[in-house]
Formats: sequence, structure tokens, C-alpha cells
Amino acid sequence: FPVGLTTTYTEQDETGAGRTATAIFQDISDAKTLDMMRLRAERLEGIAELSASLAHEIKNPLASIRSSVEQISRMPAVSDDQRTLTQLVMRESDRLSRLLTEFLDYARVRVAKTESVDLSKVARDAANLAAAHPDRDDSIRITCIIPEGDGVSIEGDEDLLHRAVFNLALNAVQASPQHAEVRVEVARGCFDPLPAGIAFEGEAVSLRVTDAGSGIPAGVRDRMFDPFFTTKQGGSGLGLAVVHRAIEAHRGLVFVDSGQVITVINTHGEQV
Repeated sequence: FPVGLTTTYTEQDETGAGRTATAIFQDISDAKTLDMMRLRAERLEGIAELSASLAHEIKNPLASIRSSVEQISRMPAVSDDQRTLTQLVMRESDRLSRLLTEFLDYARVRVAKTESVDLSKVARDAANLAAAHPDRDDSIRITCIIPEGDGVSIEGDEDLLHRAVFNLALNAVQASPQHAEVRVEVARGCFDPLPAGIAFEGEAVSLRVTDAGSGIPAGVRDRMFDPFFTTKQGGSGLGLAVVHRAIEAHRGLVFVDSGQVITVINTHGEQV
């Protein structure tokens, strides 16, 4: 863990005694964590703005190219080989268009409407949707653990929160081996102590997703929230980036502990 060092010295006194030095060592893990989270948020915001600009600049010319190639493919004089090539261009244009749409979705992540949302219901619905996803192995169980009572209410955008929790649950399912369990938990307060320097006004609520995978290597952990970074074949690398921006838009925080991702959301919405 990182250690801070502060030293102070005393000069030689009137009696001729020599200098003395005092060294103070301090665990600065919490301060480093806060700095990392601040830098990560600033970097993702900059990437989002760049993604939106590039997507707009590319999307319209790409649509024109696809339309032109499609018209060429319908001409009577086009040979079978030429028609095969035009179909290839159209297919790849469609793939790029879908990717650009994902760019724009990522860049536009923000709270569209604020209302009272039951986070327990959001977690349960997202867990059920992940359980029905075709990527889930039938042997993997998804367990949703929520507090008893009237639910856990927060102020936020239900659609955006559902999208974030579903992305977390689906990532956990995809990372888990056969016959494993994925847990989606909601609690009032925090599951674990927060780093020093973080405080919520009012009661916080927490959501934790835990899988039984092999864990996240340190090199991947440092980049897992970066847009377009992925270790999955065919993945866009936007799932966890959207999670980060969605929780941040709700004045919340995202923490990672090896195989689990914890999101903490402030019920009162103050910036922390």
C-alpha cells in the first residue's frame, strides 16, 4: 500500500547538541483512491465528449456510403462477384453504424428524469433479465438479496439505473464458471467502510454484484472502466463504462474489489 513520508528537522541548539530529525509515516491509500476516482471521472467525461463528436461526424457519411452501395447492388448489370462485395460493404457499414450508436448512447448517459425509484425492484428486474439472457449458462444461478420491508427508495432515473445494474449482472454471469452463483445485493448504508474523505449527506444505499470468476488482473482492473477496452471476443467495451457514468450521474461511487463491483448511491443526491 502507498505510504506518505513527512520529515522535520531541528537545528543545533545553544548547548551544541546536534540536529534531530522526526519522520512520520502515514498510510495514504484512501487519498490515492480518491485521486484515482477523480482522474477516472475526468478522463471518462473527456472521452464521452470526443466520442459524441466523432460519432456525429462519421454517422452521416457512413449512411450515404451504405445507401449508395445498396443502390449499386440493385443495378441489373452488376455481376455476382460485385454483388457479393456490395453486400460485404453493407454488412460492415451496418456493424459500424451499430457501434457508432453505442458511442452516442455512452456519450448521452445522463439522468433524463428524476423520480422515486425502488432500488430493490430495479435489482430484481435486472437479475431476472440477466437470468434470461442467452449468454447465461443454465447451471449458473442468480440470487437477488434485498432488504425486507418497503424497499429501498432513492431519487433517480429508473431506466438508467436498470441499465447499469443489468450490465453489472450480465458481466458477472459471463465471468462465472459453470455451477456458480452470481449474487445481486441491495442494502441500506454501505457494505464496507468507505475511504476516508468520502461522506454522504443523509443515508446512503449500496448495491453489490458478486461473481465466482477467477478475479480481475491488476492490469485489466486499471482499465476496466475505459470505453472500448474489453477482454471479451466481440465485446464493444462500453458496458462498464456506461455503468460508471450512470452511477456518477446519480452522485454515486463505483468500487471494485477483485471479483466484485460495488456501487454506492447517495439517496439525497448531493455531490460527494
